[in-house]
Amino acid sequence: MSTLANRTDKKFLLAALRAIRELDRANIGGITKEDDADMKAARNHLLAVIQSNGYQINYDTYRLIQGTSPTEVL
Repeated sequence: MSTLANRTDKKFLLAALRAIRELDRANIGGITKEDDADMKAARNHLLAVIQSNGYQINYDTYRLIQGTSPTEVL
């Protein structure tokens, strides 16, 4: 597991981004209403971590964009 730090390493933000991408792509197959709600909550929590660290997601490329400038991409 990880150690707590003053700032979240980018590798964790990128892992959260990959998880969001995979959840967005997982649209084939069945899922219960309860599991769907849990998956949406998990996705929203991951997105909150990304956003609280000053990043947004470019959903066309699934890359992180820092701040409001689209030229700052990880």
